[in-house]
Amino acid sequence: MKGVILAAVMSMVLFGATTASFRLFARNGGLRRMMWLYLLSGGGLVLLWLVTPATLGFLPAWLLTEPRWLDLGVAGFLFSAAFFGGILQLYNLADRGFSLRFLIDILESRDSAMTGEQLMTGYSSGKGIGWMYRKRLDGLLRAGLVERQGGDIVLTRKGEASANLFVRARRFLGPQV
Repeated sequence: MKGVILAAVMSMVLFGATTASFRLFARNGGLRRMMWLYLLSGGGLVLLWLVTPATLGFLPAWLLTEPRWLDLGVAGFLFSAAFFGGILQLYNLADRGFSLRFLIDILESRDSAMTGEQLMTGYSSGKGIGWMYRKRLDGLLRAGLVERQGGDIVLTRKGEASANLFVRARRFLGPQV
């Protein structure tokens, strides 16, 4: 039970740290920052698990997990599940939700209605679709997944490997949409 409690606490710490980092700093490099925060918080979870008593000072003996290493494993699993299955997905949806941003823009418009042209130019509070594509392309360039060659955008080896990984994952997970 100690592992469950500590995983929940550190998941809340990670959620708070992620939220604070996005409010205080630019969103550029958000995934990399989230992964570092996850690793730091995960290290904090292990350290916290190691320095606290098995009972946490209030748990009855019948709630203690034996063997003790299994409790640490459960803590790591639950913490990782909360991050990869919850926090990361939430921020991915909020930051990269193309269709969700359309819905928000329409909702925030004067009459809760927009033409197709207004959606294109007004995307993301007036930044426009071009801004969104530039932002995505700049991220791919910074990550070394693509490079410019003359007027073309070309996959790097790293980009090709990433693309192949996601193609295989999509094929494995189900039909193409």
